[in-house]
Parts: sequence; structure tokens; C-alpha cells
Amino acid sequence: MKQLKSLLLTTIIIASISSCGYQLRGSVNIEGLENVKIIADNKNSLTRILEQKLLAYRKDSLNESMYPAIKLLSIESKKRQLSVNSSGRVDEYEINKIIKYQFIYSKENIISGTLKASASYDFNESQMQGTRERENTAIESINRNLVRKLLLKFKAGFQS
Repeated sequence: MKQLKSLLLTTIIIASISSCGYQLRGSVNIEGLENVKIIADNKNSLTRILEQKLLAYRKDSLNESMYPAIKLLSIESKKRQLSVNSSGRVDEYEINKIIKYQFIYSKENIISGTLKASASYDFNESQMQGTRERENTAIESINRNLVRKLLLKFKAGFQS
């Protein structure tokens, strides 16, 4: 009887978790994107992360094609105050990043778009070093999120 209750409880928990849509995210599967070129005007942390993701799957080939390619047109970053404490000093900041991109699948098939991501962090002026690290962590999180979204969109368009 105790095993039956345990089994029933486990089944109910698993059913409720899966019914709400929860699933593990995992990493982006980028098989088939070995020959994608990255075109950017300047190197920054976003292009570095994108290159690291794609270079892991790159095969050595002598005839590099122009297509397919991901072209990063612009990266815009904004920082704003999110909250203020009772003494009128900033308590929290929010960082927003917007990237404009083009997916170049062939000479005729070019798709343009924008992606947005944001993150916030607590600000403490008495601990500036820790606050700077939290800001860098938030920026890195935004960049990884944007790269993941970019690759998922590219792969969806590449397969269709």
C-alpha cells in the first residue's frame, strides 16, 4: 500500500510538471551549420560567443562559400535605472541590448530582423567591485541569450 501511494504521488507530480509545459532547456543543437560565416564590422563579446558556438562544429573545408551567413548589422546597448531607494540613490539597473541582423541563405534569400534581451542587477555603491562583477555577469547572460535566440532563428530559417 505504501508503494502504491508513493507511485501515485510520483505520477501526479510528473504529470503536473509536464502539463504546465516545463522542460529542460539544454544546449542549442547546431548540427548542419558547420559552414556558416559570421560577418560583423567589429569584434565584440557577442561575436566572440557566436564564433565559439559555430567553430566547435566547423569542418575544415578548402572551398568556403559566401552562403549561408549571419551578418550582425548593429548592436545597441542601453542602461537605465530600474529602482531607487528611500535616500534617492539608485538601487537597481536594467541593461537592454538590441541586435539587428541579416540571415543570408543565398543571393535571393535574405532575412532581416531584430532581437532583444535584458537583465537587471542590484547596485551597491559601497561594494563597487562586486557591483561591477554583477553588471558583467548580467551582460554576459544577455549575450549568451541573444546568441542562443539568433542560432535558433537561423536554424529554423535554414531548415525551411
